[in-house]
Amino acid sequence: MNNESKLTSPSEQYRPDIDGLRAFAVLAVVLYHAFPKEVRGGFVGVDVFFVISGFLISSILLREMTESRFSFGNFYARRVRRIFPALCVCLGAVLAYGFVCLLPFELMQLGKHVFFGAAFLSNLAVWSETGYFGIAATLKPLLHLWSLGIEEQFYIVWPALLWIAFRKKARLDRLLVVLILVSFSINVALSFANISDDFFLPFSRFWELLAGAELARRGHIGLAPKVQTCLSIGGLSALVGSVALFAPELRFPGWLALLPVAGAMALIAAGPTAIVNRTILSHPVAVFVGLISYPLYLWHWPLISYAYIIRLGKPPTPLMAATLVAISFLMAWATFRFIECPIRLGAHRWRRTQIVAACIVMLGLSGLTVWMNNGFPERFPQLPGLDIRKISEARLDSSFQPTQAMDVLSYNQTIVAHLGKGDRKVAFGGDSLLFQYGPRVQQLIDTGQLAANTYFVTGGSCAPVPGVIQQDDFAHCANLPGILIDQVRREKIQSVVLGASWAGYGGANMRIERGGERLSLDGEDGKDAFYANLEDYVQQLQSLNAEVYLVLGAPVHHTRFNPTEMIKRNITSFKIASDVGEGVPIAELRAAYGFADYKLRRVSAVTGAILLDPLPDVCGAGSDCSAFFEDAKPKYSDGVHLRPAFVREHLHFLDFLLK
Repeated sequence: MNNESKLTSPSEQYRPDIDGLRAFAVLAVVLYHAFPKEVRGGFVGVDVFFVISGFLISSILLREMTESRFSFGNFYARRVRRIFPALCVCLGAVLAYGFVCLLPFELMQLGKHVFFGAAFLSNLAVWSETGYFGIAATLKPLLHLWSLGIEEQFYIVWPALLWIAFRKKARLDRLLVVLILVSFSINVALSFANISDDFFLPFSRFWELLAGAELARRGHIGLAPKVQTCLSIGGLSALVGSVALFAPELRFPGWLALLPVAGAMALIAAGPTAIVNRTILSHPVAVFVGLISYPLYLWHWPLISYAYIIRLGKPPTPLMAATLVAISFLMAWATFRFIECPIRLGAHRWRRTQIVAACIVMLGLSGLTVWMNNGFPERFPQLPGLDIRKISEARLDSSFQPTQAMDVLSYNQTIVAHLGKGDRKVAFGGDSLLFQYGPRVQQLIDTGQLAANTYFVTGGSCAPVPGVIQQDDFAHCANLPGILIDQVRREKIQSVVLGASWAGYGGANMRIERGGERLSLDGEDGKDAFYANLEDYVQQLQSLNAEVYLVLGAPVHHTRFNPTEMIKRNITSFKIASDVGEGVPIAELRAAYGFADYKLRRVSAVTGAILLDPLPDVCGAGSDCSAFFEDAKPKYSDGVHLRPAFVREHLHFLDFLLK
């Protein structure tokens, strides 16, 4: 995201085409964020940025070290003047606006990201939050700083390595080859093992910056005009193809990142006189966008993210997205003109370096203060019968975490957890809507009432039904039924409880395999096969002398039970929704699971499996179900998953198996 194309020495030749290449990169990212369905591969713009940054900064480092005028102090002072001014303004504005429109838990999260952003560790913060129930990426206004973190982490390591290499008169070409191969190998390995690690961790990304450094090491390469033309056309084709053909569901970066990286390298190597470089990338409009690319990158995502937040998770309309992009351009130009240029190019540079460094430290400490104080919930007064602070706190509860007493193993992302002891053995198998009952077992063990040896075999979005085929992050779910069977057989478990978000397994992207045929789960035949496979599975468990229980659908309501949906927002404030205190009719909750419960009753009738109903414990005996318990505490963390505090004290329908 840096803009070092105008090199520090005025005698060096400025390449406007590199600013044009930066324009391509930033436009790809901005349009991807603003119109994710239309520009699905725009995220590769970050990889282009990495190559450009590696080339430009390494060019400066190599030149200064060759001329024996390199200084760590001067290098990092330039980085401070280049990076910190716009970042300070962006962090300050985003945090200040958070006090206006964010709930305490959201402001707490933002404070954490301001702290890590100021420390250039955003990639590690985002990496630590990834997972099945991580807060949605669109609700993190500083999510995009992950790439800046990787860049600055690289520039902590790379100058020192280069300096040592020059001091030792080491072969720089060999050093670069080794580093690139090691980093790229880590990238490929992680792309198969854990795509989140591959995306956010620095060592799997450094090869992209090192690719630019290798171009800088080679310096100017005299190429024939025809070769320049082929390189520039091929490079542009690779970049356009990446944006057009790549999609978020691909395992990126991995091997795929070679295409945009190679495209960026080809365009840089082609030189400023190549046909694409001189006619497209050197166009004044492209150069202007490249010059403001860093503040444009900083501003566009917070604006878009806040639009998602104000619209309660819904994406901005196309007109709104286009307006936000236009505002981003205006703010980027203003930041470049009135903040960046005066600090980078004006007088008293050393003093200004100290000032902006102090500002970034103060902003980091401000974010840390907000984070440590839980988003300052005391900002909001208690309301009659409701408490906005408690509504906010409910959203913090994690719904897919082992409890304190659980001994946990993981088999390819399927959790096998154990707690308790005794001759009587009970196993719970299913997805997060089954695992959410774990805190009740924890409560029983804490109070000395747990008499059963208890196991959980669970996975996020994993149905306890053989033959279900899912893609990408949930492909491993196909292993859960077999793992549960093995556990029952090995431990001689007497009781097995199966539960899931039964109605949730019906999307067009899911398949069910039965009798050698694969059927879509959004069709009637697929749904019939799903419950037929469940029936067979129940009988398989019973053949192991296990008594089987099926948990009927738990009450869910994506709006009325969801703490986030209890808040109505606008651009300047928010308030409690007018209907938040009203209960949801039991009949409405039953209807949501009507088909699934009907099928479960059929399976029960055929197999003799015993049905368990959590709804009375959740809702009570009335005709309506309240979203709150005790003194105005929400029962749910997200409209689907019950909060551990509620489960511990109020869910008793499983106690007969456990006490």
